[in-house]
Amino acid sequence: MKYSELEEGQKILFNERKTPLTVEKVEDDRVLIAGPSGGEYEIYQEEDALLVCKPGNRRYSSYCKDLRDVGEWNREGDTWKHSKTGAEVSLEKKDNGFWTINSEKFGSEIDTPMYGYSNKEFAEEDAEKFVKKKPEG
Repeated sequence: MKYSELEEGQKILFNERKTPLTVEKVEDDRVLIAGPSGGEYEIYQEEDALLVCKPGNRRYSSYCKDLRDVGEWNREGDTWKHSKTGAEVSLEKKDNGFWTINSEKFGSEIDTPMYGYSNKEFAEEDAEKFVKKKPEG
């Protein structure tokens, strides 16, 4: 992804970060990013290098590597769909009355009880946790 393509509200990742960050403000010479726990970052371009620092602290900048758009998970009923990749995770009720979490893309990665979940709420909680661990879909 290119620095010039960043837009307000977009979810991104860079360097080794695993939790999506939100583009808060796009200005002429910098982009302000909000972290998931209240942290803030400034991404800017200097000559041919893309750099990141705390806002107003360019003296202690580091390289911004692997800048990428991650999209986000949107829930519709019992299905979560990723806005960028189209991956889906869904809850399904089995013939035995138990609930299971299904996904074509992540099938073997989803750890579910052998017989499923007796309570739909438990299945929803685990599905929510799973999609949070897969921000890039």
